[in-house]
This record gives sequence, C-alpha cells and structure tokens, in this order.
Amino acid sequence: MSFFGNASGNNSKSKNREKYKELTLAIKQIVLERSKNRCQNCSKKLSGSTQPQFYYVNGSKKDNRPENLRALCSECYEDRSPKHKNNLFSSIKKILSRN
Repeated sequence: MSFFGNASGNNSKSKNREKYKELTLAIKQIVLERSKNRCQNCSKKLSGSTQPQFYYVNGSKKDNRPENLRALCSECYEDRSPKHKNNLFSSIKKILSRN
C-alpha cells in the first residue's frame, strides 16, 4: 500500500462508500441499538406498532453511515421531512393536536 492507495487503485474511502451504499438491516440495527429502541427526538418507544423511520442528518440518502442516521417515530419523521415543512395542513394539524 502506498500513499496513493493500494496497487489495485482502491483506497479505504472508496471501500467505506461501498460498505454504506445501501441501508441494510445491520445498519438499521446499529442505529436502533444506539438509540436504545427509542425515537431520538421525542423518546417514544419504537416497537411493532411504532415502526422506526430513518432520518438522514446531512440529507443525502446515499450516505448510510450509522452516524448520519437517526431513528425517529413516524410523527417526528414527518415533522422533519422537507415535503412537510411550510405546509399549511401540517401546521394546522400541529396546532389542533396541542389542544
């Protein structure tokens, strides 16, 4: 191995990219274990009835590293989802649910 990578031209960064190319069950399990099977926003227990949703911190769905993922309940995931931000219906729903 040299300063420019190994003889085949691959370096550790490209191996990392390949390793985290897809969101696998093993990666999901790592994120859930780190969060102790709770939503990382509201601490709701994630179980059979409350399926975890995985939120990408940096916004890139190609970056499946565990440190870029957060386990959220469906309510918190919807609140963070860009398609729901600045949505009038979503805002009204939040206001009505607080009363």
